[in-house]
Amino acid sequence: MEKPNYYAILPAEVRYSKELSPMERLLYAEITCLCNHKGYCWATNNYFGSLFDRHGKTISKCISNLSKFGFIKIQIIKNDKNVIESRIIKLVNEGVSKNIYPPKQKRLYPISENATDNNKIINNNKEKLFNQFWDIYGKKIGLKACKTKFMKLDEDTCIKCVDSVKKYIIYTHNTTYRKNPLTWLNQGCWDDEYENKSKNGFTGEGFDNMVF
Repeated sequence: MEKPNYYAILPAEVRYSKELSPMERLLYAEITCLCNHKGYCWATNNYFGSLFDRHGKTISKCISNLSKFGFIKIQIIKNDKNVIESRIIKLVNEGVSKNIYPPKQKRLYPISENATDNNKIINNNKEKLFNQFWDIYGKKIGLKACKTKFMKLDEDTCIKCVDSVKKYIIYTHNTTYRKNPLTWLNQGCWDDEYENKSKNGFTGEGFDNMVF
């Protein structure tokens, strides 16, 4: 069954309502998700039952309670013979708009509404970030394995890799003492803290064979 990929909204008045059960709150959120698409919810009890693995009667009771406590409005559509053809559910709270979305994190490039396009854009973003990472790192060993590992990271972590590696190459100015890039990625070194040794001009490198 195809699931909608629109954002669901769960306002405080629903989230903390003592009249509603957890299932009813979840159902309300799903209704807002569908309303975000067309401005109203057209789904049947069987649809919700399949989605949440609940009996149709349970869904019917939940929807009735949401209507009873004033969170939704139900409109029954009948044909000329007074036979029910469909049901429309609308939100009572007009403040909940289909144009409301959770805040987005900053990205290098805009995200499309199409899920397939989104994945392509995210992968393109990550590939550009990897190229930056690879150029900055300077120790070009194991390109294919490094790129495979990098592309499996989420985009925010990829951004952290680029920012962190700029500090790491200062910390290990001599590439001889720098980890292989794959090792750096496998060890999650983007979360490491690096002391700026350039302040006193001492790097600590190249003294292995010297006697003091």
